[in-house]
Amino acid sequence: MSGAYTPLPTDALTTSTSLERISLGRSASDEVPAEDAGVRKPNPGSDENLRKEIGLLSASSIIIGQVVGSGIYSTPASVALLCGTPLMALILWLISGIVSLGGALASAELGTMFPQNGGMIRYLAHAYPRPRALIATIMAYSVTFFCRPAAIAANVSIFAQYFFFAAGRRDYIEDRDYLLRGIGALTMTLLMILNMVSVRWSLRLLNAFAAIKMLTLLVVSFTGFLLLVGAIKRTPGTNWSRGFSGTKLDAQSFASAMTRLFWSWEGWSNVGYVVGEVKNVKRNLPLSLGLAMSTLAVLYILANVAYFSVIPLEDIDNGTLLAAQFMNKVFGKTVGQIILPICIGLSILGVVMSELFGGGRLMYTAGKTGFVPYGAVLGEIHPRFGTPIYALAIIWALSLVFLFAPPPGKAFDLLVDLVQEGMWYFYALTAFGVILLRRRLPHYPLRRFRSSLVLSFLFAALSFLLGILQFYPPAEIPGKPKPELPYYLAPLLGVIFMALCIIPWYLRMWRYVNQTGHQLLSWIEDEEQEVLQINNDDTSG
Repeated sequence: MSGAYTPLPTDALTTSTSLERISLGRSASDEVPAEDAGVRKPNPGSDENLRKEIGLLSASSIIIGQVVGSGIYSTPASVALLCGTPLMALILWLISGIVSLGGALASAELGTMFPQNGGMIRYLAHAYPRPRALIATIMAYSVTFFCRPAAIAANVSIFAQYFFFAAGRRDYIEDRDYLLRGIGALTMTLLMILNMVSVRWSLRLLNAFAAIKMLTLLVVSFTGFLLLVGAIKRTPGTNWSRGFSGTKLDAQSFASAMTRLFWSWEGWSNVGYVVGEVKNVKRNLPLSLGLAMSTLAVLYILANVAYFSVIPLEDIDNGTLLAAQFMNKVFGKTVGQIILPICIGLSILGVVMSELFGGGRLMYTAGKTGFVPYGAVLGEIHPRFGTPIYALAIIWALSLVFLFAPPPGKAFDLLVDLVQEGMWYFYALTAFGVILLRRRLPHYPLRRFRSSLVLSFLFAALSFLLGILQFYPPAEIPGKPKPELPYYLAPLLGVIFMALCIIPWYLRMWRYVNQTGHQLLSWIEDEEQEVLQINNDDTSG
């Protein structure tokens, strides 16, 4: 998944000719105050000055880069222990994967309708324009100023642990918290510089990280396939022969398991934040989401088969990554304790790179569309590099604050937990938005892909349920210590933070607009009407 990880313990649109002629980036009124002089009315063609350099491979890499972190190497153990049997865990992995694919395809439909950068911020603005884009504004502030930089900080602070573990220096993991943060800050800075100066090389690095992730998963998954068909001999165990005997499906266990499962699939939304730079978006966006998520579903299922064909449920050591236990048994300690940790560390770096790439576009969109002030700065694209350098710089600076401000221990652990809080509600509202827009804009000409409304509804309902379940007491996992902080603290703080975002929404969308007369949100209706009008002109002509 994209967010927090457990540290180691000890396009060019192919539309009608008229649609392709839409002018780009009309300026706001000359009377607009200086801080909003750069706010544009986005048009259906593309984002002004952003080059379309993201093809099918790179779009898939952005998705894989965000989804695959360290979760698949540790989460299966917790899920199986919560379910009571590996077979039930396997079924829940399959169900959560199918429902998550429904959410991803819902995002693909919205991305083809509104093919500019911004992802869910833009989708929510179109789906819920009243009152004055409240929901989109809350998300804009929540994600750009908190969730995304906090996630970057949480991930970059721990990736070095895996390299120290591979080098046999566990003392650096236990006693050098600020050293690890310093290494993280330096690495993040280098990645940010690359993001600022070259989209092409940033995509190449994302592709390389995705290749490492897929290769590592393929080794584990193919081993699982060989074990499944009997090509590799193994000591018979009871994991599969026990069937559903011992399965636990009480509300606590189910809620805890599903939260972990859906968080392991999270990250596909990242490609929506950069959709304005995707080539042939009507083809590549749905295809990349469908291919990436389907491929990962197969690999995740086979990885679970591999783990539990080798490691008996009773032998799971919660102090060690399940994948490490598996590698130790199948390939030996060199692979399990050196090669695997390095691959996981690189995998987490890939997540950070993907978060930086998408995060800069999020901040760029938040400024360019008027959700946050100083759009002239945030929405500026460097004329040579073709990147939103100031938006990227702010994401980097905020990430540094989250990286160094919390003291070690409970405060930093709470920050890690807070990363995911609130996102479930935005996912639910986005998927419901597909249904609403099907009714309000049934013949929208840029809707070149239709997702399954049944899966969209299921994803929305389950996402909303997962948001509520954060307030339900979690089940205890055998062998794992109980969290020191109250279970409800992180979700409560997440809800409070979202509620506080109503303050900048009021100041920005009501007080500022009423005082200046600057209609910040007129682009929402203009964007839709311009496409519909051109389509009507083509039809009548």
